[in-house]
Amino acid sequence: MNTCRYGQFDFKKKVLSAAVSISALTSPMVYAEDGASFALEEVIVTAQKRAQSLQEVPISVSAVTGEKLSDAGIENLQDLSSYVPNLRVIDGALSPQLFIRGIGSGSNQGFEQSVGTYSDGVYAGRSLQSRAAFMDLERVEVLRGPQSVLFGQSSVAGAVSLVSAKPTDEFEAMVGLSYTPEVGGTEANAFVSGSLAEDLRARLAVRDRREDGFMDNKIRDEDAPELDEQAARLSLAWDIGDVAVNFKTEVTRFERIGRTLAITDLGAYPTLTAIGTHGPLQQTSTDVGYDLWSDTKNVLEFDSDGYVLSLEYDLDGHTLTSISAYNEYEYRDKDFDGDESEVDLIVLNMAEDFEQFSQEFRLTSPGGETVDYIVGMFYQTSEQEYQEDAVLTVSSIGLDVLTNPTFPVGLLDFSSNRDFSQESETIAAFGQMTWNISEELRLDLGLRYTRDEKDGERVQVSYSEYVPGALLSDVPVGGGLFLSDVAADGFNSADHNLKDDYSQENWTPSLSLQYDLNEDIMVYANYSEGYKAAGFDARGINGWTTATALPGKSATQLGGESFFFDQEEAETIEIGAKMYLMDGAAELNVALYHTEYTDMQVSVFDGTFGYVVQNAGEARVQGLELDGRWRATESLTLSGSLGYLDFEWTDYQAAACNGAGSLPASPVSSGNCDYTGKENVATPEWTVNISANHVTYVGDGLELRSTLDANFKDNHYTSADLDPRTELPGMTLINGRIALAASDDSWQVALIGKNLTDREYYTSAGALSQSQGGTYVNMARPRTITLEGQYRF
Repeated sequence: MNTCRYGQFDFKKKVLSAAVSISALTSPMVYAEDGASFALEEVIVTAQKRAQSLQEVPISVSAVTGEKLSDAGIENLQDLSSYVPNLRVIDGALSPQLFIRGIGSGSNQGFEQSVGTYSDGVYAGRSLQSRAAFMDLERVEVLRGPQSVLFGQSSVAGAVSLVSAKPTDEFEAMVGLSYTPEVGGTEANAFVSGSLAEDLRARLAVRDRREDGFMDNKIRDEDAPELDEQAARLSLAWDIGDVAVNFKTEVTRFERIGRTLAITDLGAYPTLTAIGTHGPLQQTSTDVGYDLWSDTKNVLEFDSDGYVLSLEYDLDGHTLTSISAYNEYEYRDKDFDGDESEVDLIVLNMAEDFEQFSQEFRLTSPGGETVDYIVGMFYQTSEQEYQEDAVLTVSSIGLDVLTNPTFPVGLLDFSSNRDFSQESETIAAFGQMTWNISEELRLDLGLRYTRDEKDGERVQVSYSEYVPGALLSDVPVGGGLFLSDVAADGFNSADHNLKDDYSQENWTPSLSLQYDLNEDIMVYANYSEGYKAAGFDARGINGWTTATALPGKSATQLGGESFFFDQEEAETIEIGAKMYLMDGAAELNVALYHTEYTDMQVSVFDGTFGYVVQNAGEARVQGLELDGRWRATESLTLSGSLGYLDFEWTDYQAAACNGAGSLPASPVSSGNCDYTGKENVATPEWTVNISANHVTYVGDGLELRSTLDANFKDNHYTSADLDPRTELPGMTLINGRIALAASDDSWQVALIGKNLTDREYYTSAGALSQSQGGTYVNMARPRTITLEGQYRF
């Protein structure tokens, strides 16, 4: 049998090597014996639904192991993004947002995800599901570029795949405790794994995390945000003859009290200006900065449950895989201070319920043949309900109506109740073939057929204490009227009941060619197409129907907003190389890519109660990704990554303007702005990560383990409206860890430092609701030092 290093001919050998401890970007040393070279451990991934060496996969992919996650104190995807080139994860005002190569989904509950998140092969259909606990993971794989053939949903920008640690034959257990005084944080993690009976194994992992907060709320005189998170996962593995049965159930309970939103520019509140600015708010205008001014006790609750049953049948060397999955969550965001000031002006209450079922069948050939293949079918259905109640109360600011009987009234109290529901169904068939043309040359061909169907409905009912042109003395007690298809003063909101459905079919191909220059260097080129499914705007505020929608037109162009938005499409070309260097002591991987996007789906806050959702037009994304590892000595491993990103809107002429007035006027739409030639939000041109991992024997079975990370991100916009006031300057964050540990890894005590230089920065920003020209930011955590202890049984 041919054993070409990069070929698929040694597939069985690779499967066996998957049982070996997997190295990450930095990992414990493998000490050489008898003068052998300091070879790196092989990284095994399943990016193509087979166990393969990372160096064999002909796409740009990064892998970070559970050990690195623990050593670096990586608590979530946002932390992870500092270690992976061209991955950006931000915790937005309403929901988490994931970007790969500058492409992500905006804050709208109707969007599918540009960056697909997968947990043990199961697609997470909503960005909120990325809040699920980041615990007891074997590794995380980040695949860049459209993943449109082998994954459950077409992920137009890339995919993040989380792989849970598996049950073991031998008994093992761990308990870990940590304390972070700067944020009043405590965390407990534990797992136990082993055999319950012959051929039956189990693993239970639990997590409890709490924090008191790091931002000072000037109004409530308390710190925020408080965090309270509990999670548990039970995994079972049972071998029944030729069938391997794996079952997983996972639950997460997450609560956050308070936010990290800080006003950086108050702007002007038209309503308050008309009646005389309230005292404390006027003081705020000269005291804005990185402090909280919210007057509400905002509470966010997220509860999720998931179940996965995986069956693998051995059919004479072929493997038939069945994956059945069900997951659901409930999300409640109570008393969100929409204006972020001490005035009780705008209060939002939001709720979302989501459930999803999926079934996948996959047949995989044995590997090592002239032609290897994977074929399969996929089915997914989901139901989603979103409710939002918004209340704007001008009368609460302290105006004495008895002393102002001649005040001209436009709007006193306004409320809007918005309900959105959506049902979706996806059916797909896919296949990928690898033709091993020779020992050095391989051709991969992939194709997926997908049919998406959705039904959507949005209902809005508004009520206002509203008497146009009247004086306050003319308003009867309890006076008011329902707003039915009448725009509320200054808020462009009208009652409506919109319904629509659609069905679309897509064929998404991929093509890849690999060539081994020698046993240490593989080069590849690939082409792929992807799409993000169409859908319905969940957060619009007016009553325009799909009949008014025109391709490529914006809300302002139409005089209203379209309920339906079309699918987004992408075409990518990538060339790269994966190299072993220095007799296996080093690895270097490089990828160059160029992607063209059409009908980009965007969502930009409109400054009132809604978002402008549309198909923006076209964008071009191109750049470079490079990563490598080098085991320099027996005790020192260096690693690093570099990402270069060049994003340009090539056609986006009817975008939302920003409060700074920094964008050119739209040539096709009054009141809008032209983004053509501009970059996108969250697109730093350069990102660099450098890590050093050192292990020193200190005698008596003890080791001193130290890790130092430097993570650089270039300047970039943090607000989707490209407001220059929200452009974050380039900066480097320094993280480190030092641990005293037993050589057999039975225990360790560590200090973990994040943001060691105590940089004050923010992760996202946006326009301040109801304010003309106001801005807010979401602050990041300051320097933290964590004391951690672990014990393994």
